[in-house]
Amino acid sequence: MNRFSAFAVHMAISLAIFAVLAYFVIFEWYPGLFFDTDGGWRGMRIIIAVDLILGPTLTLIVFKPGKPGLKMDLTLIGILQAVCLTAGTYVVYSERPVAVAYTEGRFTVMTTDDYHEADIPRPNLSHFPGDDPKWVMVALPEDAAAAGAIRYELFQSGRLLNTATDLYVPFDATTSTFLEEAALPEVVLAQGSWQERVDVWLNENGGSFADYAFFTFSTRYVFGYLIYDRATRERVGIVMATSDETG
Repeated sequence: MNRFSAFAVHMAISLAIFAVLAYFVIFEWYPGLFFDTDGGWRGMRIIIAVDLILGPTLTLIVFKPGKPGLKMDLTLIGILQAVCLTAGTYVVYSERPVAVAYTEGRFTVMTTDDYHEADIPRPNLSHFPGDDPKWVMVALPEDAAAAGAIRYELFQSGRLLNTATDLYVPFDATTSTFLEEAALPEVVLAQGSWQERVDVWLNENGGSFADYAFFTFSTRYVFGYLIYDRATRERVGIVMATSDETG
C-alpha cells in the first residue's frame, strides 16, 4: 500500500464517520431553520476540518511503506483525530438550541449556556409537544400585580423574562394577544437593508406587509424576523441577517 492508498482508506473511514455526525447535526441537533440561524453550519465546518482534513492529510504526509515506527505514527494520528473530533462534536452538541422562547413579541433561541449564564438549570422539556428544540412561551399571571412581582424579581436577579422556565408553556400562536405583539412596520423597516430584505421576501411569497405579522427572532449568530400569516397564524418564513450585517 502506498501513501495515496492509505490516504484513500483513511478518507473512506472518515467519510463514514462524517455521514453519521452530519445526520445528527442536520436533523437532530440543528434541524430546519436552526442549521442556518444557530450555528449548524459552523459546527459542520469544525467536524469537516477535523474529520475530513486533519486526519487523512496527516496520513498522506507520514505514510511511507517500510518506514520505521509507521504503525505508531498511524496510531497517534488516529488518537489525535479521535480526540479532536470528540471535542469538536461535544462543542457542537452542547451549543445546540434547547428551546425557542417567546416573550412579548420576541422569539429567542435558548441554549444550555444561556441557562447556565442565568444561573439556573436547563429545563426538562421532554413532556412538551413537538421535536427539539421545543417552542415555548412564558405565561405570566393575568393579575398585573403578580406579573409585576415576577418581573421585578427577575430584574433583581439580573435575569431576562425568557429564562423564567417555571412559567414555560407550549407556544400557542392562537392566543388573543399574539398578533397585537408583532413589530410595527416602522420598526421592521427602520433601515434600508431591512426594507430590501422584506421586499425580496414579499416578492417571492406574495401579499403585502399588512398580510403578515413580523416578530423579532434572535440567536447567537443572526438577528431577524419570523413571519406569521395573519389569517392562518402559521409561521411562513423568516428574514434575517448576521450580527455583522446588523452591526
